[in-house]
Amino acid sequence: MKKKIAVYTFVGMCLGFIVGLVLIFSAPTRGFYEGTRFVRRMGGSVDTNQFEILIEGTIISYQAGGFVISLVGGLGMIVSGYVLHKEL
Repeated sequence: MKKKIAVYTFVGMCLGFIVGLVLIFSAPTRGFYEGTRFVRRMGGSVDTNQFEILIEGTIISYQAGGFVISLVGGLGMIVSGYVLHKEL
């Protein structure tokens, strides 16, 4: 039973690590998408500073979230891999 839990935990942590990396590397694309969506909502005209602040804020938010998810997933992967290794 412990081995089954360790395997499921390891797989879950691997998925969390991958999701975090995807968030980190897709952050610029998401930031630009949010910026263009904001411009459309404002009628097509926005101050350049507002546009840049929105894009940078969105990029940083996605990168920070991805970092936290990757960190938890990576550390969990190491710990559950160690437990799984000891079970074998």
